[in-house]
Amino acid sequence: MYTKAPPVAPMAFSWTGFYAGFNVGGKWANTDVTANVPGAGFGLGSTTDSTVIGGGQIGYNWQTGPWVLGIEGDIDAQHWTTSRVLGAPLGPFIAGDTFNAESNWQASIRGRLGYAWDRVLIYATGGAAFTQVKAGTTLVGIGATTDDQTIVGGTVGGGIEYALTNSVSLGVEGRWTFYGDNTFNGPAPVTQTIKLDTAEVLGKLNFHF
Repeated sequence: MYTKAPPVAPMAFSWTGFYAGFNVGGKWANTDVTANVPGAGFGLGSTTDSTVIGGGQIGYNWQTGPWVLGIEGDIDAQHWTTSRVLGAPLGPFIAGDTFNAESNWQASIRGRLGYAWDRVLIYATGGAAFTQVKAGTTLVGIGATTDDQTIVGGTVGGGIEYALTNSVSLGVEGRWTFYGDNTFNGPAPVTQTIKLDTAEVLGKLNFHF
C-alpha cells in the first residue's frame, strides 16, 4: 500500500549574514549651555531642537538558535540649530551677546543583541556615537568666533525588525545618545560649554546578502 508523503516543512528564516540599507526619521537634540570666562561660568539654560535625519547603515548578523548577535554602523545627515541671545547683562556679558550651535551629521558603531521568532527580530543595541557640532560666539563690540568639532559619546536603544522576504526587511529603532560636556572656543578668553544629549526614532529598510 502506498501513502502520500507528508509535506516538507518550510525552512525557518535565518538572520545570519551581511545587510545594508537606508533610514529616515526624527531627532530631538537637548543642549544645556554655559558661557565661561576664567574662573566663572554663567548658565544660559537648556533647549530642545528637532530635525529630520536620514542616511544609511551596514552590518552583519550571526544567529544561533533564536539569539541574534550583530554589529552595525550608520551615518546620517541632519540639521539642528540652537541660539541664545542675551536680553540683559549677565556677569561680564552684555545684552546682544549671542551663543549658537548647529550640527549637520551623526554616526555610530554599535553591537546588537536580539531574539528572533522566525522573521520577527527584537533587539537591543549600544555602542559609540559621533557627531559634528559647530558652536559660534558673538560678543558685541568684540567680534565673533566659530569652533567646529567632532565629539564622541555613547548611544543605547532598541528596535524591532521584520523580514518581508529572504532579502528585504523593515524595522523601527529608537535610541538615546549622550555626549556629555564639550567646550568650544569663543573670542579669547571666552568659551562656551555645551552639554548635549539626543533622542531619535528611525524607520529602516535593509537588504540582506
